[in-house]
Amino acid sequence: MISELRRSKRFNDFIAVSVEAHNGMNGQKEAGPFSGRIINISRYGACLLMSLGVLDAYQVYSSTHKDDSSYIDIQGSIEPEINNFKLSARPIWAEPIVMDDIRAFKMGVEFLVNPDSEKMDNIIDKVSNQSETQVDIITEIEAGNGS
Repeated sequence: MISELRRSKRFNDFIAVSVEAHNGMNGQKEAGPFSGRIINISRYGACLLMSLGVLDAYQVYSSTHKDDSSYIDIQGSIEPEINNFKLSARPIWAEPIVMDDIRAFKMGVEFLVNPDSEKMDNIIDKVSNQSETQVDIITEIEAGNGS
């Protein structure tokens, strides 16, 4: 039996985001923006899905992971309440995904924002409400009540 060891609950979603890499010493943008998706999120971090083509142009994971001062900014929106959000993060791990002609990678990031901040409260509240709504819809469809 595998025990869940995460600090907080993760919520599955598919949030379109833009990712930029920054130099932590002067804040200057080093690369990006690159398109990606948040596929799950918690108060402490997220898992991003990004095209492997990004790696050809700039080593997002390895460049920011090996330089402790570098970070990434993740920008997106959760409609309709949260029009735009921006979270700074550090890459923790990366894993390629290769299936036939599909080339992508997953990247785990740890947020650099206070997990108990109002910003994180708003994001997690919205994502958790969407997750509950999706579960309700799936339950209705499985019960034969959905159209």
